[in-house]
Amino acid sequence: MSSLLESAEQILLTPAQFITAVREHEQQAAVLALALRRLETSGEYAAEGAVSIGSWLRDQCRMTSRQAAAIISHGRFLDRYSVVAEAELSGVLSQGQVAVLRRRCPSTLRPILDEQQHEMVANLSVRTITETELFCHLWQLRAEAEVAETAPPAEPDRALIMDRADDGAFVGRFVLDEAGGIQLEQALTTADTWEGADDTRTRPQRMADALHDIAAFFNLNHDRNETPRRRPHLDLSMDLSTLNGYMEAVTGAGRLLHHCTTETLLCDCILHKVIRDGETLPTSYGRATYTVPANLFRHMAARDGGCRYPGCERPVTYTEGHHIHYWENGGPTDLDNLMLFCNRHHHLVHRQDIQVKLLPNADAHFTWPDGSERTTHPRGAPPRRSGP
Repeated sequence: MSSLLESAEQILLTPAQFITAVREHEQQAAVLALALRRLETSGEYAAEGAVSIGSWLRDQCRMTSRQAAAIISHGRFLDRYSVVAEAELSGVLSQGQVAVLRRRCPSTLRPILDEQQHEMVANLSVRTITETELFCHLWQLRAEAEVAETAPPAEPDRALIMDRADDGAFVGRFVLDEAGGIQLEQALTTADTWEGADDTRTRPQRMADALHDIAAFFNLNHDRNETPRRRPHLDLSMDLSTLNGYMEAVTGAGRLLHHCTTETLLCDCILHKVIRDGETLPTSYGRATYTVPANLFRHMAARDGGCRYPGCERPVTYTEGHHIHYWENGGPTDLDNLMLFCNRHHHLVHRQDIQVKLLPNADAHFTWPDGSERTTHPRGAPPRRSGP
């Protein structure tokens, strides 16, 4: 029996039944929006490495960007304005009325709505959708005038103090004004990862990892006069005996790097290497021998079109080259052994020891340590205009 036949009873509705069904649908949509907001704030959606709640919805729920943005905004709005949420859940306000109110309440006016949401719900509950649009438009004009009349605050204090500890770690403190704090908070939320039930990192540790990713992205994509994609220059000293095992290295300052850090950095950097034998005597020295050349990077960009990690939609500007067969284990720097990952997922592949294969048709096959598998397809270069 087809799905249409099975749904015939729900499709053949009277006008009154249809109105009732729409109300039930809108109430359920509000519940789903709030449920999505809980997933967003808890980070559970990122168990498989999704970089944002929007990319997760597109990948796992097959939503369009517009659909994803709508339900995300809906959930965030209801989460902030509990009185509005209660009105939509109880049917006092329709989903359309809430959408109009959300559209007429930009971030600058939200503090005003914080104080006026009870009054707003009472006014809108007796209005049609046309009247709601007019009422919210007039409210927006009054609220904007109120904001404009407010004297600008005094210049806030801002400070960043940072120093290097004895073990090489950076420590310090910072003070940001509200504008800077909101930007940092949003950036950390965007860059935050949660790796599922096995992730033992504390919240502060995850925030530190997110700050690392933010700095790495800026270094790859800054718009200053220096060349973008500024790869780190490394002075590493390592024993020859480690080349077939974990790659442990010591920086020029004498700081021992964890092998995951070393492996990730070695994937795309300017390398000054001194390989030592068992008696710590230099056996070879090279400079810039491990860089992914610009022309080779362009080939990868044309093939991959962005990060190849499952569910990630970050474009080429977010990415860096990853050696599928690690260089320290004999992997060459050529197109068939390279793949694009954003910095976050590059670290995730190394940290979780995810096995990656590039198939003959350029599909990327991923195998996690628990045996789960996923495959991604190359996106290719952005489309170009065929005619003038």
